[in-house]
Amino acid sequence: MNTQEMKLVLCVAWFVELLVFPLYAGELGPRRATMWLYEEWSLENPSCDGNPFDVVARVTFSHTGGDQARTTQMFYAGDDTWKFRFTGTRLGEWRFTTVSGDPELNGHRGTIMVRPNPNPAIKGFLTHKGNRFAIQTGDDAHLEAYRFNVYMNRKQYTGAIIGLPDKPDKFQEYLDDAVRHGFDTVFVHVVNNWFRYGALKHSEHDSKNPDLKTFEALESAIAAAHRRGCRVHLWAWGDESRKWTPIGVGGINGPADRRLQRYIAARLGPLPGWSMGYGFDLHEWTKGPQLDGWSNSLHEHMGWDHLLCARGHRLPARANNMNSYDGFGRGVQLTTTSHGPRDYREIVEVLDADLNRPHFYEERHSYLRKGFRLDMDGTRRLLWWQTMAGGMGGFYGFYPNSPHPYPHPEQMRCVRDFWRGRFLLDMVRANGLTDGLCLKTPGNTTYVFYKEDTDTTRVDLSAAAAPLKAIAVDTTKEYREIVLDSLRPAKQTIKLPARSDWAVAAGSFRRRFRGHSTRESERSRP
Repeated sequence: MNTQEMKLVLCVAWFVELLVFPLYAGELGPRRATMWLYEEWSLENPSCDGNPFDVVARVTFSHTGGDQARTTQMFYAGDDTWKFRFTGTRLGEWRFTTVSGDPELNGHRGTIMVRPNPNPAIKGFLTHKGNRFAIQTGDDAHLEAYRFNVYMNRKQYTGAIIGLPDKPDKFQEYLDDAVRHGFDTVFVHVVNNWFRYGALKHSEHDSKNPDLKTFEALESAIAAAHRRGCRVHLWAWGDESRKWTPIGVGGINGPADRRLQRYIAARLGPLPGWSMGYGFDLHEWTKGPQLDGWSNSLHEHMGWDHLLCARGHRLPARANNMNSYDGFGRGVQLTTTSHGPRDYREIVEVLDADLNRPHFYEERHSYLRKGFRLDMDGTRRLLWWQTMAGGMGGFYGFYPNSPHPYPHPEQMRCVRDFWRGRFLLDMVRANGLTDGLCLKTPGNTTYVFYKEDTDTTRVDLSAAAAPLKAIAVDTTKEYREIVLDSLRPAKQTIKLPARSDWAVAAGSFRRRFRGHSTRESERSRP
C-alpha cells in the first residue's frame, strides 16, 4: 500500500469513526473570554419535534479550581438553532458539558479561559451585602457598594420595549439623558411584548411563545447599557386594568408564563446589567404566592442571580431579592408639597427593619407628579437622604404628562459625582458625631458629613488617629470640590463658604472611575 492509499484509508477510517462515535462532534473546543462579557455558542437541531421552546437542554460550567459551578439552559433562537451563553465570574479556566434528552443537544463540551476585563467601567452582576446594594468588580467575591437609583423619562422616551430594535440610537439617547441627570440605570417596560412584539395588552395577541424580536431588543439594550457602565431595570408586567399582564395568556404562572420564565432565565440570565420588578398595582391583581412562584422559578432556572422585586410585596428571603415599596409616609398619604419618605428617619427605619436584603422605593419619585409635587429641592435632598441613611434605592424621572425638564440636573449629577469611590460597604451611620448626618468607616479613617441650609457644621473627629484632609461640596451646584484646612482629631466647627446644603468628605478615599461614558468617549475606544 503506497502513501496515497494509506492516507485515503486513514481518512475513511476517521470519517467512519465520526459516524460511529458522535461524541467527537460534541467537542466545541477552547475559547477565551473577558470577565463580565458573555460568550455564546450555537447548535443545530433540525430533528426537533414539537414546540421548540419546550426543549430542555442544560449546560453546566465548572471552574477548574472547584469552587464554583453554574448551570444554565439553552434557548431556541429560530431556524433549528439553539444557543447557550456564559459570563465569567471567576478568573481562570472553566469547563462545560451539555445534557439533554434531545441527542443533538446532548454531550457537547468545551473550555473557556476567563481573563480580566481591562475596562474599569464594566462591572459584574448587581447583588447585595446585607441590606446594602453591591456590584461585582473583580473575582466574584469582591464587591463594591452601589447606589441603586432608576431613571425614567417617559416624556421623551416611552420606556417600553417598542421601537428598540428599529431605533437603537433612541436607546442610546435615553442612556445619555440618564447620565446627564446623574443616573446609571434606566427603566424599560415589557408587558405582553414578551409574547408578541408590539403588543401591550394580552387581548392584542394570541401567542403562547416568547417573541424572538423582543428578546433581541432587550439583550441589545442591556448590552448597550452594560458597555457604558450603566444598567436596565425591567418591569415584567403592568396592571390588569390595562390588560398588561399574563392573565389572558393562560394565567399567572400558567404554562405559557412558565415557558416564558424559563426562556428569560436561559437567554437573559447570563447577561450582567439588569434587574427586574414584577410590575405595579400588584395588590389589585396578584396574590403573594403567585409573586413568590414567579421569583422562585426565575432563580431556579438562572445560572446567574439577578435582583428581583415585586412592588409592595416581600419576596422569599432565601433568594437574591430586594424589598420593594409602593408607598411613602409610613403608609399615610402625604401632603401636596411632597412625594417621598416623610423624612430621613423614615428611610433609616425601613433599612433597619431588614438587615439581610437591600431596599428599593419602587413607587416612582417623578418630578412634580400631580398630587405629590416633589420639586427640585425635594428630589435633590431625597437622593442625599437615601445614601446617608445607608443606601436606599429609589426611582426618579418623568411621566408622559409630567412637567419637564428638571430645572437643575447638575444637582443630581453632583450627588453621583460626590459618591464615586466614597460610598463604601463598611460605612456605618454615626450621626452622634455631628449636628447634621454622618457616615464613617469603622476604623475612623474616612467620614462623610451632610447638613442642609447651613454655613457651618459641627463634627467630632476625636477617634481619628491623625489630622484628615477634607473637601466640601455645595450640593445645590455642579460638582466642585472646595479644599478645606486639615481637620484635627478633635471636636470642631467647620466654617463653610455660604449658606447652602453641604457635603464634607474627610480622610483618604480611593476615587476610582465607575463608568457612565458618553457615546463620544465610548466610540473613541479601540
